[in-house]
Amino acid sequence: MKKQWSTIKQGIIQRKKVIITVSIASVLLFGGAAGTAVYAVNKGALSEDEAVKMISEKLGGEVTQFEKDWDQPMTYEMTVKTEEGYQDVDVDAEKGEILSQEMEDDDDEDMSTQKSVETAKISMDQAEKIALKKVDGQITDVELDSENGILVYELEINQGQKEYDVVVDATTGKVLKTELDD
Repeated sequence: MKKQWSTIKQGIIQRKKVIITVSIASVLLFGGAAGTAVYAVNKGALSEDEAVKMISEKLGGEVTQFEKDWDQPMTYEMTVKTEEGYQDVDVDAEKGEILSQEMEDDDDEDMSTQKSVETAKISMDQAEKIALKKVDGQITDVELDSENGILVYELEINQGQKEYDVVVDATTGKVLKTELDD
């Protein structure tokens, strides 16, 4: 009977060792994979601030709109106000190279956009800070727009798996809307 009990006990201990070994290996494997994925996404990428500064200096203007495009290769899409007018610029987020650059048409819609940027009393940076006080996360898109006759900044903020839309009045800095995007 002692011999049978000893055999059963050894079998249980062996199974526990296998379960613990498999568990540890799984944690290491998935943790390593997650770390590698995060590294690969951020490897050598320009930060948003670096990209904005670089393009502002290169084109001699102010970035008025900014959007991160997660397609491969990841790009930053910007609208830049220069002395010549507004330019749409796509920048490789890893290398910092300008992928495309074109002047916006000088039609009535663009002229109203130019006037809107000039009349906004709250800067894009201020609007971003105001929005981040309301919703903590990472801003993925900012646009200056007119909503019901009011000049507003529309911001998208990622917070983990959630995405929020925040609307900030470009004249007063008041948050007009905070909405969880479905």
